[in-house]
Amino acid sequence: MMKRVLAVQRISRDTEASSALTRQDEALTRAMRQGIYREVGRVVDATVSGAVHLDQRPSLRKWLAEPLVHEWDVLMVTEQDRITRDDMHWWHFVDWVLKNGKDVEVLDDPTFDIRSEDGRMLAGIKAAQAAKYRKAVQAKQLDRTQYFRENRLWNGGVWPFGYRVEVFSHLGEPRKRLTVDRCTSRLVREAYDRLVHGGDTVYAVARDWNLRGVPSARDHQRREQNKDLPEQERKPEKGTRWSVTPLRNMLRSPALMGVMMHRSEPVLDVEGQAVVWAEPILTSEEFAELQEAIVTERRTHRSAVSGPGKGWRTPLLGVVFCVCGRPMYVRHQKNHLADGTTTVLTYYQCRSVSEMNRCEAPSTWRAESLCAVVERDFLDRAGDLTETKRTYVPGQDHTAAIAELRNALANLTVAIGTATAPAAVAALTRQMDEHARTIARLEAEPVVHARWKEEPTGLVYREQWRAARDWENRAALLVKAGVRFFCEGTHKSGSVHMYLPSASQRRASGTTSSRGAEEAVGIDCHEEGARRYLTELRGTKGMGPGFWYSR
Repeated sequence: MMKRVLAVQRISRDTEASSALTRQDEALTRAMRQGIYREVGRVVDATVSGAVHLDQRPSLRKWLAEPLVHEWDVLMVTEQDRITRDDMHWWHFVDWVLKNGKDVEVLDDPTFDIRSEDGRMLAGIKAAQAAKYRKAVQAKQLDRTQYFRENRLWNGGVWPFGYRVEVFSHLGEPRKRLTVDRCTSRLVREAYDRLVHGGDTVYAVARDWNLRGVPSARDHQRREQNKDLPEQERKPEKGTRWSVTPLRNMLRSPALMGVMMHRSEPVLDVEGQAVVWAEPILTSEEFAELQEAIVTERRTHRSAVSGPGKGWRTPLLGVVFCVCGRPMYVRHQKNHLADGTTTVLTYYQCRSVSEMNRCEAPSTWRAESLCAVVERDFLDRAGDLTETKRTYVPGQDHTAAIAELRNALANLTVAIGTATAPAAVAALTRQMDEHARTIARLEAEPVVHARWKEEPTGLVYREQWRAARDWENRAALLVKAGVRFFCEGTHKSGSVHMYLPSASQRRASGTTSSRGAEEAVGIDCHEEGARRYLTELRGTKGMGPGFWYSR
């Protein structure tokens, strides 16, 4: 009887120049032609590290569970480390194979046998060696990464939008560093001007860039790199289009100020300050203005297609919400009267009405009734308040830098114990003293959380409300003030709950901060405050946390 075989391929990095997958494919295919196997599935996990557990691998995991686990008897690989490079994962896999009556065949090792004790011992030694090699490669890569960071060198990857890589001589060796890209940096400046000074939205910029054929960051990088490659080695562009989320993420990245980033977070030096490794495209003041514009972007130029697929304008989108937490959209209803005429009534309705996951009590309000309540409540509670300008103040936390310095101090202590030359001892001692002084200075500085600082502009909300031309302009004012309205029931028998940010509440009640300007901890205090308000509101009604819509 022919063995039912699951052929498995894996590599950690899949590039155009790599032939590892091709070689594995050819070896597995030759084995299938021997006539003793019947291939029931071919698993290819490209760009999957050997440290990833087997039941978490994108392609393989489904064959280890119902119902596909019953479709094969033998798992075949070209080399043992294609299964895993983690010795603990290996033993877990061996235990699973034996318990489930499966077997494993490794093409480059005819003596491979996990059913005998000696065979398992030899395979276990190979698994330990593979794990040791992987950890050594990781350590080498970490050392290389640290060296590149300390010297402000480019370590590879996707270029930050607005920048490109150039080759230069560093200590006699060719290295790479980031420099401002003439083409994409102009696009960053364009987006800044349109959002900060032109009143555009991120959506409008993304749509315009797509119409103009502006490539994504990855496609632009490939286009530039392909210029120096022969035709057969060029990588194809993926043609990725801009959408709101990636564009917003790009515009909110400190990389636009030349800051070194790692996993979407700024890299800090021993002083706890962000490492700047390239010329900034935006100054810190311009970057702060851009963040404020993104958070409170005006909707006066919002696309007419703002409803759930009907092409209806929703002026109060992002301001009025159902008590479930979902936004409310405009809905038009035609009524045919007895005299043959038709009237159109406009409602605001919970978004979940058009979704499968409908909320427990979707709210529906006549537009004129809801607008009247919004105007009355806002002017009653905040009409006489002065508008505030929100400025983002970066935080300061030296905890990580202190830990790193303490670790370096411990290493120096060990080194000085083994040093014999007086000059080496003196140099190590000076470095230890310098680290100790730096630690003492950083420990003396307080931890300051990132926060929004609110300062009055002198403009009264009531006056701005009257000057607003329409409800879209009024909605922009409400968004900037951080106000939200949560609706229950209907205009006939319901209620509307208004959320006013804490700083405005204190001003409305006549209490002010002793520091003068209001300060609120967090990247977006309005967003987090509104979330807490909704949670507490639903809690008073015996409801769960509900859905949260981030604007």
